Amino acid sequence: MNILVFDTAAEKLETAVSAEAENRFAFRSIAGFRHSETLLPTISSVLDEAELTMNSISLIACTKGPGSFTGLRIGMATAKGLSMALGIPWVAVPTLDCLAQPFGDLAGPVVPVMDARKNRLYAAMYFHGRRQGDYLDISFQDLVEKLDSYPDILFTGPDAELFRELAGERPGFVIDEGSTEARMRGLVSLALAKLNNEGPEPDTAGPLYLREPEIG
Repeated sequence: MNILVFDTAAEKLETAVSAEAENRFAFRSIAGFRHSETLLPTISSVLDEAELTMNSISLIACTKGPGSFTGLRIGMATAKGLSMALGIPWVAVPTLDCLAQPFGDLAGPVVPVMDARKNRLYAAMYFHGRRQGDYLDISFQDLVEKLDSYPDILFTGPDAELFRELAGERPGFVIDEGSTEARMRGLVSLALAKLNNEGPEPDTAGPLYLREPEIG
């Protein structure tokens, strides 16, 4: 199955194509909140790199949130539109799940973090690749207090660097340097699992918001 995936939830746009039969995987990352301008050209670029056409894609997947309200709307609208135009299924996967997926072999905790603005973070905790507890919209200090009892933690995600100083003070606290390829392969894996377990996304599907939507 050839799969097109993209993540528009954060400042960096990440897009990939997986061609399983040909064992090809192409991905690209573009910084800057210009997703409405860059998403479709980036999709075209990764398709060319993977030597595929849009008509050869069998599944489309995007992140569903939490994340940038505007970015999520752009991603989901694009996924729905391409799905309808091509007559193929699409699915949406929680953003924090995608960020944690590459570390499923770790006992945990793995904590993906994203800047939620207003001095808050989107975060969650994962053990052996499984989320424990809710998706969080939480202050930096409250998250630190929540994690204080754990001697070893891997911070990942687009804003893991916010914990760099803390990691320097706490042995066992590690900052993941990040890998677009690993995140995109994670999104592919989760998308396939969701399609197999739950079927295609319904037409009524919308973003996962942890607070009231706003422009941003």
